[in-house]
Amino acid sequence: MRPSPGLLALVVCLISLAGAGLVSTYVFDRVPHAEDEVAFLFQARTMASGHLLAGAPKLPEFFFMPFIILRDGHWFGKYPPGFPAALALGELFGQPWLINPLFGALSVGLVYLAGRRFYGAPTGLMAAALAIISPFFLLQAGSFLSHVVTLFWTLAFVLFFDTARRERSRTAAAVAGAALGMVLLSRPLTAVGMAAPFVFWAAFDILRVRRRLLDYLPLVAAFLPFLAGLLLYNRLTTGDPLRSAYELWWPYDRVGFGTGIGIRGNHTLEDGLFETNLNIEALADYLYGWPSRLSLVPAFLAAGLGVVRLVRRGILRVAGAAGHATTSADAWDMLQVGLIVSLVGVHVAYWAAGQMYGPRYYFEAMGALLLLSARGIFQAADIVSVVLRLTARRLRAPRAWATGLALSVTAGLAIYSLTSFAPQEFGRFKGWYSVDSSGLRVVEAAKPRNAVVFVEQEYWTGYAPFFSQNAPSLDGEVVYVIDLGPNRNADLMALYPGRAFFRYAQGQLEGMEQP
Repeated sequence: MRPSPGLLALVVCLISLAGAGLVSTYVFDRVPHAEDEVAFLFQARTMASGHLLAGAPKLPEFFFMPFIILRDGHWFGKYPPGFPAALALGELFGQPWLINPLFGALSVGLVYLAGRRFYGAPTGLMAAALAIISPFFLLQAGSFLSHVVTLFWTLAFVLFFDTARRERSRTAAAVAGAALGMVLLSRPLTAVGMAAPFVFWAAFDILRVRRRLLDYLPLVAAFLPFLAGLLLYNRLTTGDPLRSAYELWWPYDRVGFGTGIGIRGNHTLEDGLFETNLNIEALADYLYGWPSRLSLVPAFLAAGLGVVRLVRRGILRVAGAAGHATTSADAWDMLQVGLIVSLVGVHVAYWAAGQMYGPRYYFEAMGALLLLSARGIFQAADIVSVVLRLTARRLRAPRAWATGLALSVTAGLAIYSLTSFAPQEFGRFKGWYSVDSSGLRVVEAAKPRNAVVFVEQEYWTGYAPFFSQNAPSLDGEVVYVIDLGPNRNADLMALYPGRAFFRYAQGQLEGMEQP
C-alpha cells in the first residue's frame, strides 16, 4: 500500500522541524548572533513581559547593544513588532529558538498545500521536499531572523487569496488581508513587494467584472487595522507615524534613492542593481547548494516555459474568461514569477545588501521558488519524455523513465549539497561574529543566584550572548552587564545592593568584592 501524498508531506514537515532544530542547536548554539537577532529577541522578551517598550536602564552604557534604542525614557529594538510578537510566544515557554523551526515546518506544509492546489499533489510534495534540502531554508529556519515567520504569512496570504477569489469567500478574503497585515508588521518593504502582483491581479478582476470589488473589500478591511497598528507603533517609538525606528539608529537607513540615503550617503539605482546582482548570484548558490549555480535552473525553466505558453495562448485566455474565478496553472506560474521579480525589484531601492545566512531579503519568495523549481523538474521530465518517444520508439513507458531520470538527477544534486556545500556553509556560520554559548555554559555551571555578572568585551559581540539572557527589566536572577572597569563598575554595583558580583573574562568566572 502506497502512502498518501498528505502523509508523505507530514513526514517532510517533521524532517524540516528536525533539520532546522539541528541547525539552531549545532550551528547557532540556540543564541542570536547578529545584532538584528539580538534586537528581535530583546523585543520579544519585552512583549512576553506584557509591554511594547521597556523602561530605560539607569546606566545604559553597561547594557549597550546595537539596534536597541534609548528614547524618552524607553528602551526598544528598532524593528517592527510583527516578528517579535511571534518570537514572544517561544519566550513565554522559555524556548524562543524553537519558533523559527516550527514556523519553518508549517511553511513547508503550506508549500505542499499550495503546490497540490495549483499544480497537483506530486508537484506540491516535490516542492516541500526541496525545502528540506535547501541550505538557505535550513539556515534561516535555524536562526533568530524574521524571514521564516514572514514566509509563513506570505504563503498563508497566497492560499487564502486564491480561496477568496475562487470561491468568492469573504471570510477567506478577510484572512488573506490579516495575513498580509502580519507581513506588513514584520517586514514592511517585503509586504509591498510580495503583494504587488496580487494587487494587479485583483485590479484586473475588478476592471473586467465590477461586482468583484465587493469580494476584495473584506481583504482591504482586514488589512487596514494592521496598517494602522504599524503607524501607531511608529508614533510610539519615533514620534512620527511615517518614520521608522530604523532612522533613529542610522538616519540614512531609509528606502529610496538620492542624497542622505545609504551608508555611503547617496544610494543610486546603479548601487541597487549591483547589490541585486550579488544577491541573485548568492541565491543561485544557497537555494539548493547545487554545483555551478544550478539551483535556479529548474525555476528558470518553469518560468520560461510559462512565458512561452502565455505568449502562445494570450494573456486573456490564461487569465480566464470574464467573471471566472478559477486560475490556471499557467497563470499561477506567472503569479509566482511576479512575486519573485517584485520582491527583488523593491529591494533595489534599499541600500543594504542583506546577505546573512544567504540573500535573506529574497527569502519570502522561497515558496514561489520551490513551487517553480518543482514545476521545472517535472517539465524537464516531460521534455525528456518527448525526446525518448521520438528517439527510442521501442522504449516502454518513456514518461516513467524520464521522470525517474529527473528525480535521480535531483537526488544526486541534493546529495552533493548535503555532503559538500551545506556542511561547508554550516561550518562557516558556526560561531558567526565570534558569538557562541560557551561563556554562558561556564556561568550556568557555577549556578550563581541573585547575581550580577560583569562581562569583559572588546566588541559588542563578546557581550551579545550574555545580553540576550537579560530580562528587559534587568531584574532577573542573573543580570549580565558590560565590564567598564573598577571605578565605573562600582556605580552599577550600587544599583544592585544585596547581590553577589562576578566577572567573566577569557572563559573564566571569578567572584568580585563590592567596593
